[in-house]
Amino acid sequence: MSLFKGDTNYEKSLSTTFDVTLATVKRNLITDWQYKSDIVIQLLWTLTNLVAYGFLGFAVGTGEGQYAPPYSMSLFLLSSSAYWTMFTGNYEETAFCLREEAARGTMGYLITNNVDALGIMVGRFISSSLKFFILFLITTIPTFALVRTEENGNLLPHTAGEFFLLIPLIMLAYLFMLAMSLYIGSITLLVKQTTTIVRIVLYLVRILAGYFFTIAFFGQYGGWLSAVVICLPITTGQYAMRKYLIEHNTSADFFGFAYWQILLINIAVSAVLLVGAYFFTKGMTKIARKRGTIEFY
Repeated sequence: MSLFKGDTNYEKSLSTTFDVTLATVKRNLITDWQYKSDIVIQLLWTLTNLVAYGFLGFAVGTGEGQYAPPYSMSLFLLSSSAYWTMFTGNYEETAFCLREEAARGTMGYLITNNVDALGIMVGRFISSSLKFFILFLITTIPTFALVRTEENGNLLPHTAGEFFLLIPLIMLAYLFMLAMSLYIGSITLLVKQTTTIVRIVLYLVRILAGYFFTIAFFGQYGGWLSAVVICLPITTGQYAMRKYLIEHNTSADFFGFAYWQILLINIAVSAVLLVGAYFFTKGMTKIARKRGTIEFY
């Protein structure tokens, strides 16, 4: 259904949500490939982050405080930078995509071909996730293979268990960031200048995910707070990545939760956020229709 009309006939290839999303993903991938210089810049930016945070960790040395990790800060910050390679770019590109479509003058074409705001953002997130996951493989996997710890060797999975326990948590982290992208991206239907909002939310989510310090730090405000934070899929994924790839410890619990418990909690949290994002996007689209701001830049 179009954003502006009640009933109308559409081409068969755009008659289902799946077809619309698939077509949007394909369109975004083709568009991205036309700007190869941007991909090269993103690759260089990823490598710069890995190097910068690695040297920052070396400068800090090994923490000795109550909430310091049980390994060097260089490994801690390296894992942060590597982990967020998979999520930063797709979050930002999705949050800005509606504004960019309006700026290009393609918003009207899309909405008259049964592609609503939700379909545009989901398609953008999937295509961007594919792109940045490839960048992750190119930059991070070789880095993790080369970096070694005296106790546990390199940072690649040493057992099948480490790999297969980590994958579901990473997938749930993707769903969490998709929900965040939908919430923030929907705001651009009404508020066009959202650059600061997008960056603030990203910074806050990184803090909660343990980008800059260990999750145990939240324990000083009550052990329950660490447990609540770890229930966020993006946090659990970061925590598990360090446990499985740096410490190679698959027996550790998640602040009192067993693996299967935290998995079920993460699934529930992701489901609630995605359902909320769906209705939020629909609500913002409805308001934008009334105000006539959908195609404004």
